[in-house]
Amino acid sequence: MKQVLLLILLLCCTLTGKASTEIVLESDSLIKVLETLPYDTTRLNVLNQIIRIEQNNQQCIQYSDALMKEALQLGNDKYAGLAAYYHILYYYNRNNQDSVAKWLTIMEPHARKSDLWNYFFDAKRFQIDLYTFNEQYELAINESQKMQQQASQMNSNRGSMAAYQCLSNAYIGSQRWDKGIEALEAAYQLLTPTENPVVRISVLSQLVSVVKEKKDNKKLLKYLQELENTLHNHISANPSLKAGFADVYLFNELFYSYYYLNTHQPQQAYEHLVKSKEYLDENTYFMYKVLYFDTLPGNWSLPTGIGLYRHDTDDVEERLHKRLCRTATRKGQNMETGRAKRKSHPPV
Repeated sequence: MKQVLLLILLLCCTLTGKASTEIVLESDSLIKVLETLPYDTTRLNVLNQIIRIEQNNQQCIQYSDALMKEALQLGNDKYAGLAAYYHILYYYNRNNQDSVAKWLTIMEPHARKSDLWNYFFDAKRFQIDLYTFNEQYELAINESQKMQQQASQMNSNRGSMAAYQCLSNAYIGSQRWDKGIEALEAAYQLLTPTENPVVRISVLSQLVSVVKEKKDNKKLLKYLQELENTLHNHISANPSLKAGFADVYLFNELFYSYYYLNTHQPQQAYEHLVKSKEYLDENTYFMYKVLYFDTLPGNWSLPTGIGLYRHDTDDVEERLHKRLCRTATRKGQNMETGRAKRKSHPPV
């Protein structure tokens, strides 16, 4: 189903966390600092910070152009590679495959010279996910396999995981569920005890979404609990990031609701649905808002504490798809231009 693929690809966009209001307000201060700096590495670093804050708008691409120009003048491959990466991110969010391909070609030699392979494979993943989103499934599969070979040659565990995630998306998009789950579980097996928590959250969230569709409740609970623990540990160690991960908390609570619905425990499902509301705000990605409101128990009945429900999760999926289509039509957009934007996060 197209809406399932949209949700899976959205996970890649939102699980990096969103910038807090305080960080956004920092942009003006950094711009003032930038105006006082000489053309050196410190200036490149400040430009990089501004781009991270201003990503996905016109200012982002303007500062990325400046970063590329100044990095090339200073012969700094690291920041030239990052500038190319931000261009790729910008054009990915506009579904511009030609520009993504162009900037990947520009980025690769800089990544090679400065060992920016995590960023490069992240950018390659953007390209392959665009193939999948545009239903070029066989191309996506072939490119995922090539990416896997390249990551293996570079001994990049992160690159291999990203390749398996891309492969999974392409298989699932083309209704080859068993192969899709197999590829995603291969990515899961590559997770190390010291893995970047954002990467772990990304893989686990995709697994949650997929096994829910297959109604594998045992695995759904397993991955939900792992996701919850990873998220708890990450935010406990970095409490200032909690607001930026509100969408992840919302996702986790909603899928706990699905689990309890699937296992005929509507009272527990309702409790998680109530909990999920705490993470809704004006910055919540559109599809998560749709998922929340379409999961509301308008036709649940919970008299005297006894959970009774007449709510089919397949109906939720169908309403989600219809709501997306109606909204895209109202905005004069197709599904491709109506999807949520990916935020960057430094691969570690």
